[in-house]
Amino acid sequence: MNKMLLIVCLCCAALFAISSVVWAAESDLTVLTGDSTKNYSEMNYSLFSAAATFGYLDLGEAVKFKAPVSGWKLQKVRILAYSEFNETDNTYMPDRNIMIEIRDKDLKLLYKFADAQNMYFLSTEPVFVEIEIPEVKVTGDFYVVYYDRAAAPIGMVNVDEPGNSFLFQKDNIQPAQFALEDTNETIAFNWMIEAIGSK
Repeated sequence: MNKMLLIVCLCCAALFAISSVVWAAESDLTVLTGDSTKNYSEMNYSLFSAAATFGYLDLGEAVKFKAPVSGWKLQKVRILAYSEFNETDNTYMPDRNIMIEIRDKDLKLLYKFADAQNMYFLSTEPVFVEIEIPEVKVTGDFYVVYYDRAAAPIGMVNVDEPGNSFLFQKDNIQPAQFALEDTNETIAFNWMIEAIGSK
């Protein structure tokens, strides 16, 4: 009986030690929010698809970030997006590829990743998802580019002035803003993308 109790205590201690290491590792992470430091759950956001709006699968939503220190290690990308759910027949959009790129300040490609949107955004409502990537060291400005490919529209927030959100296509980058045809008013947007990493 005493041996069994000792084994149970040792297992609990080991689990506690492991969870402490995981917690310590997670607490060292820094979240870069790009344009906004607001809590997204309190924002009035809508969904946008560059591919569906403009008809180009190679058109991505990009956010420029600044690394907190030289050689900062980008480890995760957090994106709010939505793989559409049909409530009538309880089905999701068929698998289509989305893509994520990490680019340096000169838009040179550092990392590229593609996968089916339902691996990440399968939900009955838009969801903020952390996607782990192999560690990418960045210094100064860098970009996270998300290609929704009309498969998983991204969350966007209306803003007064264009900031660090862009539309990106084949080395061509422009602020995320559009002119309304009927009023000729220019509307700017922030994409709901965050970068997570450590020193």
